[in-house]
Amino acid sequence: MFRPASVLAAALLSLPFSAHALESGPKSPLPIFDLQRLRLDPAALGSLVVGTGRTLESGQLRVSLNYHYEQLPMHFQTRWEPGEGTGLVENKMTAHMTVAFGVLSWLEVGGELPFVLTQGGKPTLEYYGPNSGGIATPWLTARAAVLRQTKGAPINLSVGLTAGLPVGSREAQAYEEYAWQPRLQLGYVGEGFQVGGEAGIFLRKRQDLGPVSYDPKDIVGNELRLGATVTSLHGETTRGEVSVLTGIPLNGGRVGAELLIAIRRHALSTLDLYVMGGPGVGAGFDTPTFRFVAGVSWATSKVD
Repeated sequence: MFRPASVLAAALLSLPFSAHALESGPKSPLPIFDLQRLRLDPAALGSLVVGTGRTLESGQLRVSLNYHYEQLPMHFQTRWEPGEGTGLVENKMTAHMTVAFGVLSWLEVGGELPFVLTQGGKPTLEYYGPNSGGIATPWLTARAAVLRQTKGAPINLSVGLTAGLPVGSREAQAYEEYAWQPRLQLGYVGEGFQVGGEAGIFLRKRQDLGPVSYDPKDIVGNELRLGATVTSLHGETTRGEVSVLTGIPLNGGRVGAELLIAIRRHALSTLDLYVMGGPGVGAGFDTPTFRFVAGVSWATSKVD
């Protein structure tokens, strides 16, 4: 039987709870750091993301433009569940411009300028994620060859330094107060193939996101970053590469890794078209479940 008095009483009792839900809704910004993990190699000698110990030839210039999509680049979970759940950032699109120049036969300099086009997600507890675009942390790089196969060495070996400039957008979750990454890179060029690897320490300000996720393991901080790649050098127009990237936290956090497969096509001797994509593995909150990159590059002479 329909009882108007009971329905009215239930509605009135629910009002305080509704008001409280609105008052306790998302209202706090996140700690500020740059959410973007991927660093494109401006020279792309061998791999698009992993150095192989080589440097551009003296006077050689390479410029690239890239479109970059990430799925769930910021989500909280205690175990790896690919594609599951919601996140503060669920979809993110970024444009990257890179430039590399061979200053000397053994010295190369470069830079990367990312710009967040769009991103969005769902609030978590009392926090809301970034929902705007803007310039992200620009990166400057320098790399010096220590050993070169072209000079009779058994392998290629280089040392490099990447530094982030503190001018990224805070609103787009793309700002670092400071960021440095010294790296050691090595590789070997064989008959029709190339292998390479790198190890570096990523240094940045520590940020605790435990209050956001209620998990003390959600930390942003220093990392040991490792990378490895295998590249095919067969074919005049098309070649493939497989790269693995791993981040190991040094002062709290979770391990994250990515497997990226790329195909590069030499449309012209100085013009390359390429695509790259693959899954993220691990429970790191800033490791996307999937990323995809499409780009075009121009160089004064054939890079690889």
